[in-house]
Amino acid sequence: MATAKNKSAKAATEATAATKSALNSIQENVSERASAAREQITTSVETVRETGTKTAGAAVDFGKAYYSGLSVLGQTIWGFGQEVYGEVTNHAQKTMQAKSLSDVASLQAAFVQTRIETSAAHSKEFIDVAREETEKTMKPIIELLDGKRAA
Repeated sequence: MATAKNKSAKAATEATAATKSALNSIQENVSERASAAREQITTSVETVRETGTKTAGAAVDFGKAYYSGLSVLGQTIWGFGQEVYGEVTNHAQKTMQAKSLSDVASLQAAFVQTRIETSAAHSKEFIDVAREETEKTMKPIIELLDGKRAA
């Protein structure tokens, strides 16, 4: 009977040791997986944070460039307006000083021709300025989309 008890105790001890070993193995496996998951989540959060920073920076730079571009376009149009105002004022003064109807017609024809030529030049200049400012405005967004924007 003592041998059966010894065998039973030995079997119980071996089972307990095997259970402890299995539990330790499971615990290590769970710890390793939890550590790997934590690392993956940390990396993902950092990627999201970095992407958010880049996107926010690009949005701020875009807004600044947009405002600057509108200001430049406004100043360009204002300059055109001042130039036209000066031409119209000068034309009105010359017209009032005209001695005959043929002089008025000649002044009017010259004024119309000058206005057409100047308007064409203004249009070209405005388009050039608008294109340049659009390129400046879009640069932060293009850099972000091309992956060339630093955080």
